[in-house]
This record gives sequence, C-alpha cells and structure tokens, in this order.
Amino acid sequence: MSSSLIGKNAVIRSNGFVDQDTNGFIAMIDEGSKSMLLKLDEPLKSTGTTYRHVVASARLSRDDLGVLDTVGVLGCSVTWVPEGKFDSNNPMDLSWWRGGAAAITDLCVN
Repeated sequence: MSSSLIGKNAVIRSNGFVDQDTNGFIAMIDEGSKSMLLKLDEPLKSTGTTYRHVVASARLSRDDLGVLDTVGVLGCSVTWVPEGKFDSNNPMDLSWWRGGAAAITDLCVN
C-alpha cells in the first residue's frame, strides 16, 4: 500500500521546468488517481511566482505508486501549484491549470 510513502523524502529530477533537482516530501496520496501531493523543502520562485506544493501522478496507467517503495523511482507528470492557487481543502485540485509549471520527469524517494 502506497500510504507508507507519506512523509518520505522525495526528489523531483531536473526537467523542462526546473534545471535542477528539487527536494521535498510526500504529504498526501490519492490512491484512486495515483497522485501525490509533495511539499517542497524550499519554495521555488520562477518568473514572479512562488511554488511550495507539487502534484505528481504516475505517468503511465499501468504504473503503481507502490513502485516508489520497491524501486525508488517512478516516471511522473508533475504540476507545480502557485501559492495563490493552492487550496488546503482540496490540495490536489488542478482544475485551474491551463498551462505552464508542469513537466514529465522522474520522482525518486530515499
């Protein structure tokens, strides 16, 4: 069960949005959508926007989040959530997203 991943340190590998690895931890998991909420160790600032949270989901439908427990790496779609868009009542909501601050990358846990 992937709920054992909550609280684990995670690294979002450099990608098309950020050119360096980004560190955080897994704060929440939604098994149904195969998604995770990550809280960044340090806020990311890009073009005047501050990001503290990232929503990551398994890139391929056949992938399971539990692979992070066994292999430690999972290909993911990731979306950085601007501070002004983060809703603590619905933290993995991306219905506002219309482009930007997203990438395909690997998520690693250690």
